[in-house]
Amino acid sequence: MLNNSQRVYLGIVLRLIEEKMRAIEARLARPEEPGLMFTISNDMPPEAARALQQTIPAVYALIVTLRDRFALPLETKQMSREVARGLSSQHWVALQESDSTALGRYGAVDPSVAPDLDPQIEALAGLMLELEAIAMRQRDPPPACRGEEEAPPPRRSA
Repeated sequence: MLNNSQRVYLGIVLRLIEEKMRAIEARLARPEEPGLMFTISNDMPPEAARALQQTIPAVYALIVTLRDRFALPLETKQMSREVARGLSSQHWVALQESDSTALGRYGAVDPSVAPDLDPQIEALAGLMLELEAIAMRQRDPPPACRGEEEAPPPRRSA
């Protein structure tokens, strides 16, 4: 019926829709969220929230029907990979482009800004890399943690 590439593509699309439905359900369960740099304000009328909650199961039912009908592949997502993906190097790059020198693209930066901003940006970028490294270590534990012997480092030629 569908070739493998078609099945893979359709599976990806349906997974994306399922993930979005789950995110909407989570937001409906917690419609207000005060953050440090954002606040989510619940501007959704209760009847709209109820309509979403009542419609989402129909979306899931169609996904299941399509999954079963076309034998779509089930993907197992590792939490460590999801966390690492959320802490991607894009954030690090964006932070690197947020120091006082880079902000000069948007106009002159007062020289007094650099000592206050740049070390904090660098520290935040370092923490983002550290968080990503922690998540990646969980994905790929060292050989000793997997019951394997660790290979000695390669010798350098002079």
